[in-house]
Amino acid sequence: MLDSFLTEFTEIRDELGKEGEHSFFGKNFSFFSAEPILFYNNEKDVIVYANNLFSNEFNFTVEDLADWKYSIYPLINKEDQTPFREAMKVLMAGNGDAIFPDATYRLVNKGKKYSYYRLKVRKLSKSYYYIQLENSLKSAIPVLKNRTADELMNNAEAILKFGFWLWDFQTGKIYWTKGMYRLLEYDTDEVMETSITPDFYASHILKSDAYLDFENRFKNGKVKDSYRNKFQLKTNKGNLVTVFEHANIEYDEQGQIVRITGLTRDITTQEESMKSLADYKAMMLENETFLNYGTWESDGEGKNIYWSEGMFNIFGYDDEEKGQIKVTKELYIQHMNTDDYLRGIESNIGEDTVKDNYLWDYEIKDNKGVIKIISTYGKVIRNNDEAIEKIIGTTRDVTELRSYERTLENKIAELNHSNRELEEFAYVASHDLQEPLRKISTFSQRLQLKFANKLGDDGNLYISRVVAACENMRKLIDNLLEFSRISLNNPPPQRVDLSIVVANAMEDLDFTIAETNAEITVGQLPSVEAISSQMQQLFANMLNNSIKFRKQDTPLQIKIESKKLTLPEKELYNLPPDKHFFLITVEDNGIGFEQQYADKIFQLFQRLEGKSEYPGTGIGLSICKKIVINHKGLIFANAISGNGVTFSIILPKNL
Repeated sequence: MLDSFLTEFTEIRDELGKEGEHSFFGKNFSFFSAEPILFYNNEKDVIVYANNLFSNEFNFTVEDLADWKYSIYPLINKEDQTPFREAMKVLMAGNGDAIFPDATYRLVNKGKKYSYYRLKVRKLSKSYYYIQLENSLKSAIPVLKNRTADELMNNAEAILKFGFWLWDFQTGKIYWTKGMYRLLEYDTDEVMETSITPDFYASHILKSDAYLDFENRFKNGKVKDSYRNKFQLKTNKGNLVTVFEHANIEYDEQGQIVRITGLTRDITTQEESMKSLADYKAMMLENETFLNYGTWESDGEGKNIYWSEGMFNIFGYDDEEKGQIKVTKELYIQHMNTDDYLRGIESNIGEDTVKDNYLWDYEIKDNKGVIKIISTYGKVIRNNDEAIEKIIGTTRDVTELRSYERTLENKIAELNHSNRELEEFAYVASHDLQEPLRKISTFSQRLQLKFANKLGDDGNLYISRVVAACENMRKLIDNLLEFSRISLNNPPPQRVDLSIVVANAMEDLDFTIAETNAEITVGQLPSVEAISSQMQQLFANMLNNSIKFRKQDTPLQIKIESKKLTLPEKELYNLPPDKHFFLITVEDNGIGFEQQYADKIFQLFQRLEGKSEYPGTGIGLSICKKIVINHKGLIFANAISGNGVTFSIILPKNL
């Protein structure tokens, strides 16, 4: 490399030592290949050499230069030509020690676009000068082989949302890369023709108190060498962006600022994410406080445990005490009831096996001495070797909840006891009423037989009404007894084929079915776990209800079908998704009813029709509902007045 330099330098020196005009076009001095280079005759304003990098970067050929008569000024922006000419005059008029000041000029390429270049001018011989064109912004950016700095910088700026800038204190101008124009939402092609001044840039800055403080420190010389700053900009389109600026300050020998180069990055998205994260943390803290729970994370051995704010609150530690404690397994043991701890270790985290998930209720005494019951859910995270990496979980103070549960359980127990007593009373009372009622009916009938001639027509009518009333009362008592028996001394459930149950119910009602010419169609019915006698009573009551409320002028048709409920249907009826359920429908073409009374018909003693036309006690469907509920099922009806009714019965496959 040194040999090449000496050879080229000797060639240039020998040529310039000759008399006459000189030209080096057609040559390619390899030593001058790092930047675009010109040899320039200042006296005659003639370019006598341009290296290949000049041609590549500016797209000018030797023929293009010839069209300008090799003048350098068409290459320089009009506004910068005068400062360049004055500097060259000073250089020409001075002695051999005169130096061309390094300065930045706008140089125009063949596409009429300009970029900022720092011109380094050194004397070669007499009026011939060596001019190195150094791109002001590219010099601050590493250049990779096989790609131009412009392409690399533009791609990086677009992807990472940043821009480079240079503030030249000598010219009072700020030079932007395309990333800065993009960041401030300017059309690059239009704005590149406009000089960027500090005032122009400052007009986009929203000067908060923090920024004004920085600006004041900068003006007073308290910002040295470099700085970092975060502030907001208002773009050309009126949008607000948050940016982070990092800049380096360069000084001359007298300590005066020469230039500042910097990078400005759009961090709006990050700031919004941080704000969202802060809002989320605040919301979680509110939730933890309101719901009285906390979250935690522990290593496998319990030596290092992280607590959220809610955990400190549950264990009774205030803000001052939080920083004075280290959360470990030992801290838990210190607060826990010993029996609860040993029982929990044995059932949840034993030596032989460690559950991947566990739920643990235990008692603690918090830092203030308050006894609490807390519930902890833990999830074990394992690595690829199945070793425990960490355990995460939530802990909730359930002291009040457990107190409410105990109170509710006591109330339910009292209510169940009361219900059993009432059912037993109803059973006993109904049973004891049978004997006096039988005597009233018997003696009334004997009275009528023996003294019918003496009673007269009115007397016989009254006796008949007493006997009829006794019969109705007997039926009512029988139904009440049936209603009470459903919850008393039930036999254990067993697998029951509902097809057989319905067939037996139809056999019991065969006379009534034949008398009314009812047509009953029975589809395939499932087998369920149930009490057989209650299932037979259920379907007998359903059939009886359809027969009773038939149309007088229309043959009665009853259809019984079933199907297995799908998961969406189980969700619709709020049923457990992991259990199997069957829907059995009993559909008839009877008189129906208004849908608004669909709930009322299942209540005790509720009737929608008159006794004289449709006799009965109003208990039949109530018995049906109680049987279905006793089997953990559902029953409901859909009807249209005058167009029949469909009763839907949902029963679980297994109780």
